[in-house]
Amino acid sequence: MPDNFPSCDQSDQPWLFTFDALDEQASLALAADLAPLLIRGDVLALDGDLGMGKSTFARALLRARAEDPLLEVPSPTFTLVQSYTMSGEQNELEIHHFDLYRISDFEELYEIGFEDATETGCVLVEWPERAEELLPEDCLWLHFTPGTEDTHRCLVLSGSRNWGERLERLCQKRRLLIASGWGDGVRKPIAGDLSPRQYDRVLRPEETEGLRIPDTGNAPSPCRAILMDMPERKPGPRLEDGRLYDLVAHRVTSLAPMLSICEGLKKLGLHVPDRYGVAPDEGLMLWEDFGTETLAKGPEEPFAERYLATTEALARLHLLPCPSVFEGSGGLHRLASYDKAAFLVELDVFLDHYWPHIKGVSCPSSKREAFSSLWHPLLEVLCNSEQGLVLRDVQDPNCFWLETEAGVPDVGFIDFQDCLIGPVAYDLSALAMDARVTIPPEQERAMLARYRAIRGFDEEQTTRFMIAYRLCGAQRILKNIGAFARAAHQANRPVYLEHMPRSLSYLRRLLEAPPLSGLADWLKREDLI
Repeated sequence: MPDNFPSCDQSDQPWLFTFDALDEQASLALAADLAPLLIRGDVLALDGDLGMGKSTFARALLRARAEDPLLEVPSPTFTLVQSYTMSGEQNELEIHHFDLYRISDFEELYEIGFEDATETGCVLVEWPERAEELLPEDCLWLHFTPGTEDTHRCLVLSGSRNWGERLERLCQKRRLLIASGWGDGVRKPIAGDLSPRQYDRVLRPEETEGLRIPDTGNAPSPCRAILMDMPERKPGPRLEDGRLYDLVAHRVTSLAPMLSICEGLKKLGLHVPDRYGVAPDEGLMLWEDFGTETLAKGPEEPFAERYLATTEALARLHLLPCPSVFEGSGGLHRLASYDKAAFLVELDVFLDHYWPHIKGVSCPSSKREAFSSLWHPLLEVLCNSEQGLVLRDVQDPNCFWLETEAGVPDVGFIDFQDCLIGPVAYDLSALAMDARVTIPPEQERAMLARYRAIRGFDEEQTTRFMIAYRLCGAQRILKNIGAFARAAHQANRPVYLEHMPRSLSYLRRLLEAPPLSGLADWLKREDLI
């Protein structure tokens, strides 16, 4: 570090992150990582000798922030400063790029507006040691030195704890990409759902065009990958009786079990993503990108062929012996049972959030007791139905329509980290009554017929399966509509309310069956359907 590296306050320990071997493409990609995070008042001090890539890094950062790879970024070596007004998806930001190599008199810094620039906009400064008295204390230093190879550089990022909080995860992700051979990949965030996990699509330079995601459909590509961010978290939230929801509902809270689950599902013949790289301790994994083709063109346009193919994949899975554990690179993961406690705690989501969504008040305890008493015998039946591997969230966003190397379509599955042992009817009910896609009754009947045919069910087996199918469907739908209400009111995501009419339509269809008549009467009496 340069001698003038600003000292931090005693209560604010310095942060440091080192990239030992950055090639030029990885350096450009790291600059693109930083670009969207910059805000007014940020000062980035690019330190290092001539030819270390400081100007190249600054140019890449400016182009990424402008979302314009062709943006003209002249060197400020002779003009001393170049200023840019950045607008677009991020808030408008003034960025000033200084090159102080030719500064010979400290007073010149005031003449070119350096002090004002650090207060009114964001500053990138090369040869920062020539402005040491004007650099703010909370400055991010990027120190470039020669790497072990002529084409590589060592880059050390240093700053206050504030910078560490902002950039530590970013740097961990970039380190994993480099270690996995994807250092040149540009990360583009993927819009998330209500999951605590976050995802980026990683595009190599040959797949980027103006930093926009190319329309690749379902064709495999070695130039795309998905970076999953799944940091370990403490189980929660805590319920009124002191139990933790994640533990009762058997939700995975760290990445390691998912690694073993993924490897186990692949051995069972399920098409799950190939893994390119992983940092288990940091909760990061880079894996195959299944593209953008799922099971439907839109909420009202399911592809019948694709839903049938997914049904067949589930049926084939259920023909295999059900494992009790998955053992792999994530260690030994024992599969939990989808027991009554798990089903009931999920049903609480319905009363906790859908009841006040409809009635404007919390659900009274007497109503909770009545609802629970209706479900106890139904769940007893469900837990005594045929048990097998349950992926738990088989629906359109989590199932992809793929082209294999042989040209034969296949279904790819994601979002299986919470899989367990439970009613085999569960996943098919989730698929045939997709919460985000309207499945017509005739298509549902075709899926059920295809599943029964592959499983070779006789009349008695069909009857038992259909009872479990209806119970699974009703339980899942009630949980879902509670989650949709929670998303609207607690997460400010009212778009999820659009799924309620579809889910309620499925529910009314299910409630016509005798096993659910008591529940149907209660829901109608309480004006909930």
